[in-house]
Amino acid sequence: MKTRAILSVRSALLFYLVLTPLISLAIALFLPLSTAVIALLMLLVPSTMAVLCAGLVEGREGISSLLKKLFQWRIDFKWYLVAILMPVGIILASGVLAFLLDWSSTVQISIPTSSQLIANFFLILLVAVLEELGWRGYALPRLLAYRPPLTSALIIGVLWGLLHIGIGLADGRPWLPTFLAPFGMSVTLTWLFVQTRGSLAMAILFHFMVDYTAQFFLAGIPIAQAVWSQAIVNLALALTLVLIYGPGLQRGQAKNLVAVKGG
Repeated sequence: MKTRAILSVRSALLFYLVLTPLISLAIALFLPLSTAVIALLMLLVPSTMAVLCAGLVEGREGISSLLKKLFQWRIDFKWYLVAILMPVGIILASGVLAFLLDWSSTVQISIPTSSQLIANFFLILLVAVLEELGWRGYALPRLLAYRPPLTSALIIGVLWGLLHIGIGLADGRPWLPTFLAPFGMSVTLTWLFVQTRGSLAMAILFHFMVDYTAQFFLAGIPIAQAVWSQAIVNLALALTLVLIYGPGLQRGQAKNLVAVKGG
């Protein structure tokens, strides 16, 4: 039996896009909690809002459909290589850029302890899943039903960047590069999403690899310079992809990647 929709698709999407960054910033600015707790609460917002909005439109069926995307890993192997190697290239290029700009004395490789590697693996995987379930699992395919890929990427990039400003406020990062790094990466992730015909799994893998690789190549760089170098590289990559693929972020006419119901 089909669940009656409480909100239309457009209303739920607007609800998500407005409230997700506002709630996240409110948590960072007004809750008197530790940095770790604030970061965890903020990371829960995109996925929680996605589940809530999916449920308001399609009930249990919508929630089930959203969560199933986390387990759809059958895709051409070449995209696994892209989702693994491109993030490594982003972080390595960020380290080299920091060296060239004299923000770092050398391009070094740091090897964390085994316990750190294991703990970071699970922590960063959790971060990638929670963020991507909301932004690329819920918001992006619904935006693509109404807007071109580049426009959708920029909308999400602005909102995702605002959320990261809140996280940056919690641990002392400069606000501008903290905003610009995810803003640029939003274009790259949208390109990957379009190229893989809507694979949330590849977005999660890409996001995970960016954050996990940073501990090897950026650990010796001051946090402000490390964030700035990532922002510059992400923006440069985003611009390159737009110049190569155009506003559709793919060669030829981009197609909608989700069947939207409810108007």
